Amino acid sequence: MKKRILFLCTGNSCRSQMAEGWARHFHSDWLEAYSAGVEKHGMNQNAILVMKEAGLDISSHSSKLLSELPDLSFDLIVTVCDNANERCPFFPGKTRIVHVPFEDPPALAREINNPKKALDCYRKVRDQIKNFVEIKLKGLFEMKNLKITEVRKNVAKTYGSIARSDGSCCGPSTGCCTEISANPSISRKMGYSDEELNSVPEGANLGLGCGNPQTIAGLKSGETVLDLGSGGGFDCFLAAGRVGETGQVIGVDMTPEMIAKARENAANAGLKNVEFRLGEIEHLPVADNSVDVIISNCVVNLSPEKAQVFAEAYRVLKNGGRIAISDVVALQPLPEVMLNSKEALCSCVSGAVSVEELEKTILAAGFSEVAIEVKPESRELIRTWFPEAEKYVCSASIRAKK
Repeated sequence: MKKRILFLCTGNSCRSQMAEGWARHFHSDWLEAYSAGVEKHGMNQNAILVMKEAGLDISSHSSKLLSELPDLSFDLIVTVCDNANERCPFFPGKTRIVHVPFEDPPALAREINNPKKALDCYRKVRDQIKNFVEIKLKGLFEMKNLKITEVRKNVAKTYGSIARSDGSCCGPSTGCCTEISANPSISRKMGYSDEELNSVPEGANLGLGCGNPQTIAGLKSGETVLDLGSGGGFDCFLAAGRVGETGQVIGVDMTPEMIAKARENAANAGLKNVEFRLGEIEHLPVADNSVDVIISNCVVNLSPEKAQVFAEAYRVLKNGGRIAISDVVALQPLPEVMLNSKEALCSCVSGAVSVEELEKTILAAGFSEVAIEVKPESRELIRTWFPEAEKYVCSASIRAKK
């Protein structure tokens, strides 16, 4: 069965139609391409002309609103406008959306009085879109084509290895597989104080993460806290001290080795208000409306079903509950080498989404007061994760309320 892709333009100014034409030309053997806009202006004759110069006839295409498309499910939606993040609609939980902005040819040509020179603006954008569709488009499907179970298997294998080896590096790259508590400076770079580092049980700090969710959680005595992807229990143990004996901390992790390690750490420290449960963050082993605060440190990016993660977070939170998460966000579309790399995924790089997409996902789950603060200072840490990772992803503090 062929994959379906939708190229979405904010104004039907020809970018989506040119992209549809190139996709049909280069990838018709495995791909069904569609285009639509959020406004309707008809087919752009200059776009038809420059595409014909390149050997493609798109004159039979039609200008369509999104509402006019057949009721199809898409494997990928590519927004192609420079202001798409602000104007394009969202499809929560249905498909993956990638923002690949191109300049608007009519806008570029608006101040040019010579019609022949104005066409150069269309040719410029036409060639940029051709390069993307011909060379880079297939790479966007590679991550999507990895079965969800395969993604989880790769992540579980990587982090199980870290747990068994007490945090030794899982490969040639570092990042989430970095040097653990033997090098406290790594955790300091994430924002943890020496007091915090010295307060947890030995072996709990595996050096995994991209920030310190404790700084934005505002934990109070007596609260119930849930940690998504709790690892060796580091953030759980810090949270346990803040909520006190009348509070409760629940850690959920999909890796049996991590759960065993965290439980051993808790037992050795004699902590009674912390428990660890084996489970997936997309299917939390936690009751409805039972949690005050959800924390997480560089884990949600690893999930291939982020909409489901936040839907589950909303389910288990009490009314008025909040999320306080440190994670990575994408600064720009990732290159194919990263999208196709299992190492980049497990190093918390290729699973990152843009701030705009993440915000829309959280809002679609029902949350309000969503605030995502990008942390540029995290690049020093991120550049150790995967080659050139700091150019594409950055740590962020993520907050929202139910």
